[in-house]
Amino acid sequence: MEERKNVYLSLHKSFVREGIEYTDRATGEARTFNSATLPKGTVVDGVDVGGYEFSPMFVNESRFKGADFRDIPLLANREVWLRKTVMGRTASPRLDEGGRAVKDTVKVMPAQLKEAVDAGRSRYLAERAEHARQASRAAEHEAPAHGEASRDREAER
Repeated sequence: MEERKNVYLSLHKSFVREGIEYTDRATGEARTFNSATLPKGTVVDGVDVGGYEFSPMFVNESRFKGADFRDIPLLANREVWLRKTVMGRTASPRLDEGGRAVKDTVKVMPAQLKEAVDAGRSRYLAERAEHARQASRAAEHEAPAHGEASRDREAER
């Protein structure tokens, strides 16, 4: 029998909506589903899939990254279908002949998706770190001038 392996995708909780309720049309019973949106800058095979969504079966609080992150187990051998509503020129959803919103679908393997999310997060953190370094350098250049001015004021007293 084939062994089932999971790939665990970790996203910040702001990208995951859990327990969204809906009414099943066939049975009329209340059910729930989960939705995950990929962060901008997530690139798979040269295509930016930031903003695309998928509906994972399970969402768990991350065991390794803390309470602000969610781990999403995905079957390693099953494609994840990423969907995004296609927007028209007027920034409203483009509709098909039946009046439904047109969706763009990208199919990707879980390992590729995990790699893309991790790479995007690394780029994001590197950009934030660089911004913080620049802000620190700017503060250092301003600090001596400010310090000299206060010393001058004390010398005048």
